[in-house]
Amino acid sequence: MCSRVAQSNRWSKAQPFLFAKPGKDTKSRYNITLTDKADIILKPGIDYTVEDATFWLINEGSKSFKYAMQYSTFNAKSETIFELKSFKSKIYNQRCIIPVDAFYESKGPSGNKQPYVFRLKDKQPFGFAGVFSKWLNPDIGSEIVTFAIITTEANELVAKYHEKKRMPVILPPESYESWLDEKLSHKEDISLFFQTYPASEMEVFPVSKQVISTKNRIFDEECLKEVYLEENSPELF
Repeated sequence: MCSRVAQSNRWSKAQPFLFAKPGKDTKSRYNITLTDKADIILKPGIDYTVEDATFWLINEGSKSFKYAMQYSTFNAKSETIFELKSFKSKIYNQRCIIPVDAFYESKGPSGNKQPYVFRLKDKQPFGFAGVFSKWLNPDIGSEIVTFAIITTEANELVAKYHEKKRMPVILPPESYESWLDEKLSHKEDISLFFQTYPASEMEVFPVSKQVISTKNRIFDEECLKEVYLEENSPELF
């Protein structure tokens, strides 16, 4: 699964994302995990929009936030997305892009996991394929936007760090607008986007355990700072 990402405001100034006309008030959030907020790009009509969305897709018919949390809908497997009730309608007409700087995976024994960050070698922001929903929260009487990240089979680099050998679907920049195009409506055409991103274009390194800490979690740029692991550290094996 992919459950933790870094999203600085650099994406809003990066050439590949300018088509979405992002505003100047995008935030930098270096440690986004489940139920946190993140910027996503949609195209609900003629124009693109950027929404501050919740990282956990909540289906429109959910009775409450607590009820929705019973279902793990923060990731959508590309192999089953066209069949599962939670996602099968959204993949046709509620697609989104999640711009990020990096994503995290952790490795090691329970209680002593070591987090690692994955990013592109050119260190530029990139976009995940996702689906979104707009859910009327009865507790607050207003609509919120939620999303899930689409995953696929991991490349050889990510597979070393992920138990189930999964990774997010990373979209090539030239496909961003096509992914959001309402004319993209056939299963066969949509499936072409579900490619495993090349390991040769990615890098990985260990980061502070405070990234995944429940007591002293960090949120700033320190999340992306490489840390030194001792040669005989169990996290290396």
